[in-house]
Amino acid sequence: MTVEGYIRLGLALVVLVMIVIILYRFNAGKSTRRKSSLEIMQERYEKGEITKEEYEEARKRQGK
Repeated sequence: MTVEGYIRLGLALVVLVMIVIILYRFNAGKSTRRKSSLEIMQERYEKGEITKEEYEEARKRQGK
């Protein structure tokens, strides 16, 4: 293999490693499950931030 071939191989490996790192970081941010709006409303109700009526209204809007 010529020097040019080694350079191309090295560049290809660098690009591949960069793609793997980018994909890993992108997926790592999405691994946490997002809470539903109803779960957030339930937490707010438990903390006393909203009334029972507001919580029940949110449940009705969610169809649950």
